[in-house]
Amino acid sequence: MKLAQNITGLLVLLVLSACSEPGDFVYGSSFSDAPFVVFDKEAGIHPSKAVLDDPNNPFARASSGETTKWDIHNSGNHVAAFYSWATWLVVQPTGEHQYYVAISLHQIWSQGKARPEDLDTVREMAIGAYQSVLDNFPDASSYDANSKTFFELVTAAFNGIIELGGTPTGGWVLVQGPDGNLKAVRQ
Repeated sequence: MKLAQNITGLLVLLVLSACSEPGDFVYGSSFSDAPFVVFDKEAGIHPSKAVLDDPNNPFARASSGETTKWDIHNSGNHVAAFYSWATWLVVQPTGEHQYYVAISLHQIWSQGKARPEDLDTVREMAIGAYQSVLDNFPDASSYDANSKTFFELVTAAFNGIIELGGTPTGGWVLVQGPDGNLKAVRQ
């Protein structure tokens, strides 16, 4: 009898989970505060799809929703944000997704949210993700919180590499624009 109840409960759980819409984030479900564990040092760096094989990726089978990815990003949980953005990057390769993967990795490293033995690798992954914006998405842009003002991402990616102690490659340099602001350009 107990076995039959357990099987019935499992079947109900499977049916309910099959009925949920793919990509829905369940509010109220908390992500663990466990540290980030490097599964593959190329995960989250275009064109790698390794993040989909990472057993720690809660979005491996269904990415977070279009609005939900921003909620996760703004939650302050940079590990969850990494998985969300990296999964989106595989599904929809854009410079914006790559940039926010880099931001998430940068925050994981700077806040020590990875295992101590993984911190150097996370820093290198963040540099690689920023470099991928320069190499693969040089015309990428994003919007600020009001969704009205857009900004290009190459200068921010260039500066992210510098902040992490890296050196941008591929002929990228900073030049002063007519407005007096520094802008990353490829020579």
